[in-house]
Amino acid sequence: MSVNKVIYGNRTLIDLTGDTVTEKTLLKGCKAHGADGRIIVGTMLSGCPAEFFLEEDISDSSGGNVQDKAGNAVKGKIKYLRV
Repeated sequence: MSVNKVIYGNRTLIDLTGDTVTEKTLLKGCKAHGADGRIIVGTMLSGCPAEFFLEEDISDSSGGNVQDKAGNAVKGKIKYLRV
């Protein structure tokens, strides 16, 4: 039986009822208690590939976009690796 709220006398000692963590929002393999008191195991990022790229604008040291001769923003790739 799961317990999500513990009251001793007129004092609430533990109250998980407002917690928002779910399996999908908890990192894969981590454990926590859900709002209903059950122990949950995280699944977040379990479906991510071993690596992926994001393309975004490149900025200069003052935060402005770097542009080519035609005035187009220069894009760069960021490589993310799952370790």
